Amino acid sequence: MAGVLIRMKLAVLRNSLGGKQAENLIGGLSAGLLLAAVTLYFATRADLLGIALAFWVLGWMIGPAMFGGGDDTLRPEIFAQLPVSPRRLAAGLLGASFVGAAPAVSLVAFAGLVVLASRLGTVAVVVAVPAMLLQLTLAVLLSRVTTGVINRVMRTRAGAAATAVFSAIVMALTGSGWALFPAAGSVAGAGLPDAVSASLRLLPSGWSLAAVEAAGRSDWLIVAVALSGLLLLCGLLLWAWAALLRQRMTTRPSTTGTRRRAEREYRARGPLAAVFVKETRTWLRDFRRVHFAVFAFLYAVFFCVLPLAAGSSDFLPWTGLLFVLIAAAMSAGLYGEDGTALWITLTVPGASSVDVRGRQLAWLALVAPPAVGLTVALTAATGHHDQWPLLLALVPAVLGGCAGLVVLLSLVRLVPITDPHKRSGNLLENPTDFGQVLLCLVLAAAGAGPAFLVAQRDPVGGIITGVVSGIGLFWLLGRLAQRRLDTHGPEVLHLMRSGPTRRVAPPLRPLRPLRPLHPLRRPAPIKTAGTRTAAMFLLTVCWIPLFPQGLVPIVMLLTGKVERSWFLALHLPSAYQWPVALGMTVLGLIIAGTGVVLKRRSSPATA
Repeated sequence: MAGVLIRMKLAVLRNSLGGKQAENLIGGLSAGLLLAAVTLYFATRADLLGIALAFWVLGWMIGPAMFGGGDDTLRPEIFAQLPVSPRRLAAGLLGASFVGAAPAVSLVAFAGLVVLASRLGTVAVVVAVPAMLLQLTLAVLLSRVTTGVINRVMRTRAGAAATAVFSAIVMALTGSGWALFPAAGSVAGAGLPDAVSASLRLLPSGWSLAAVEAAGRSDWLIVAVALSGLLLLCGLLLWAWAALLRQRMTTRPSTTGTRRRAEREYRARGPLAAVFVKETRTWLRDFRRVHFAVFAFLYAVFFCVLPLAAGSSDFLPWTGLLFVLIAAAMSAGLYGEDGTALWITLTVPGASSVDVRGRQLAWLALVAPPAVGLTVALTAATGHHDQWPLLLALVPAVLGGCAGLVVLLSLVRLVPITDPHKRSGNLLENPTDFGQVLLCLVLAAAGAGPAFLVAQRDPVGGIITGVVSGIGLFWLLGRLAQRRLDTHGPEVLHLMRSGPTRRVAPPLRPLRPLRPLHPLRRPAPIKTAGTRTAAMFLLTVCWIPLFPQGLVPIVMLLTGKVERSWFLALHLPSAYQWPVALGMTVLGLIIAGTGVVLKRRSSPATA
């Protein structure tokens, strides 16, 4: 049966690969091969290879649930009517799971076991080959079982919050993972402590490493125990996956869970309070919003804590401010998340003002307390008291500006999202638009610019400017959002219901007759796929010059807390530091803007 399912999956992939799927495949394959190359580079050090294997297995466990909901190319429900036992179906689907880019890239990474074994002898290489295959099987089965379990709890707030942890760690590592390079260098030179090194080999991800090392010193008992343990664990995971498949194919999703609990009646005093309570409850109950809120908080914390590995605590006072920016970027589709429920607001005369202000106040009530708490606690704990004037000026300015941007951008640059009652358990079924995120970050930084400039010369004036600009932006942007809702409400609702509409192509101008093609010459390929690939590449690399090489050195130069590390501008003479840092920031914005333009050109035209 495995052979049939493998051919089915190959046929599905062959006929569905194109457009967005091809773009995601190229981007994921490029990133995966880069990580695999890094793993092979560190494969000569057993401790570093053990760490890499643990991260690869962890990525297989939680990554598919975070970045697409798992591989559902062959959905188990398709085979529910066939006389096939769940165990046989699980075994067949396991064989089909090895078809794809992710298993191939992981196999390249796990080949680090062979690289390490080549330094230990021929016998170790012989043991490394089955250990590598068992390691891949373990990773695939862990992914299947973990995804199945997560899908069962995805509709709970705890599940949505828990699934944000891994994505926050990964995104934080891409931004401030440079701080771990010195620690990795010291590990490469001196190795890990004995207790940590032994723990890496006791984890299931390290059993294959333990078997290879034991084969190098002819300790056949440990080789047998490690490989047998991997084989037994794979068998148990296959049995657990079969049980999850049985439940998935025979259990209907319950739709009465919320009816069993009697909701406490709450009578809000006035329409503004009603919108505030409704929006607050939505933030606490909608699993998508819970996921994004927890992601914003954890990303800010991880991003600013990681530089401690390099001995720098300069980022910690800015954790609260970063949380506000990321929370606003994640909330830039606020109206789009409500789906077609907007008609309720449009049919009530004069409700637009109350609706906009209530959403702004609810967003502030959820974001401001953690942001202020993080800023006060971490600034006091690190002793960076010289940052108080700048922080007291920027925090209110950014809070007020972002509270206005989340409602205005969600109406001006609306991204239609599936209605909440029609969404599946896949958290990223309706991902946040990158252009929306980038626009929100740029406008929020621009809104905080006056307070930042005044605070550099006059701390008290900067604080006053920050408070006044925050209140002013809150009111002004909210007013613009209200006017947009009044004047374009029906168009916004239509866009939510039907999605983008295609433009009518203009009539083609007559062209000169083309010369016949050479018999062996093929027509030029369509440039859409290449444009999408280039756009994704630019949107991926733009963050390197923008943040680590641009904005971070600028903040360091302004605060006087300079840590050279891998920042190019800080290694240059003082006369060139500011021009290079500003140039890197402009370069990052240009790359990001070019990527957004290419992405829009490669996408279907919208009205």
